[in-house]
Amino acid sequence: MSADRRRRNRVLLTGTFLFFFLPIVGAWLLNVFAPDWRPFGTTNYGTLVQPVRPITAEGLREADGAALDPGYLDGRWTLVHIQRGACDRDCLDALARLRQVQQALGDDMHRVQLLVVVDGAGNGPDGATAVTAAAGWLAAFSFADAPPGPGIYLVDPQGYLMMRYPRGAEQRGVLTDLERLLKISKIG
Repeated sequence: MSADRRRRNRVLLTGTFLFFFLPIVGAWLLNVFAPDWRPFGTTNYGTLVQPVRPITAEGLREADGAALDPGYLDGRWTLVHIQRGACDRDCLDALARLRQVQQALGDDMHRVQLLVVVDGAGNGPDGATAVTAAAGWLAAFSFADAPPGPGIYLVDPQGYLMMRYPRGAEQRGVLTDLERLLKISKIG
């Protein structure tokens, strides 16, 4: 074998080695020296709650005054709609959109439940699971950029508040987020 051919083979072997192992070395370096680094841009429509917050059904009462089942938020993804006062026209529209999102999930619609939390003396809409919250329950839904109040929140099957949406959130965005979560999640 000629010296020129051996040189080409070594270059090819070195190039192949670098092609496969440089990304591994780069990932390791990022993990060690920049563990909080994340790629630019996100694919989720809602705002991630970081860190996630534990949410329980303790402090929630149904319309008849009975305490909501303590395990209500466990085992299924829960879209929580918080409403101040009586459920007005905007509230009913938002709930109709959330029901459409749930139905658009098709075979996975049973993995998602809707919960309406009425803050104050108002009543929930007819035909919806509406509960009232104890005074401190809504504190978990308070954020630096938004006080606790009307909005849509996503609680995971383990009972953690993990995503929030503005009150007028687009159905398509919420649906896309739920589809991705249900696809990768083996729980709920």
